[in-house]
Amino acid sequence: MRCLILVCTLVLGSFACDSFAHQQKEAYISLLFNERTGNIEVSHRFLLHDAEHGLGLVLDGAGDLSVDQLTQQNFFDYVQQHFAVATDDNQPIALEPVGYEVEGKYFWVYQEAKIPNTDTLKLRHSALHELWPTQTNHINVEKDGWVKSVRLQKENDSRWHIIRLD
Repeated sequence: MRCLILVCTLVLGSFACDSFAHQQKEAYISLLFNERTGNIEVSHRFLLHDAEHGLGLVLDGAGDLSVDQLTQQNFFDYVQQHFAVATDDNQPIALEPVGYEVEGKYFWVYQEAKIPNTDTLKLRHSALHELWPTQTNHINVEKDGWVKSVRLQKENDSRWHIIRLD
């Protein structure tokens, strides 16, 4: 009987772990200063499940991100609308869309911009914040061998986050 209880506990525990394993909503964004090309290369990485679920809530029944081209384009557009970069004098940095892809369990969005003449970047990223208060968008800025990071959450949506580039 003890063995049966132990087995049931382990099985139920594994189901509970699976259901709670993905409670933390996070995206990772990288801004890489590429001196060779003269561009800032931006990549956004979302878990495919989060992107699909979020888009389904925003667009009421969006399709399957792993195969549906229109749904992929819709999420790509959504991310671009929720991410902004500006210079220290509040001039927006025009980010050009590069593309998107599904890679394993991730949905990637790519953008780029010419490297601006500024000592400071101002960042905003509110993707999925309207759906999940716990959504955290981690942004890493990499330039000249150093990395600076900022974590953006819903309560910070209304303000710019500053990264010094020197």
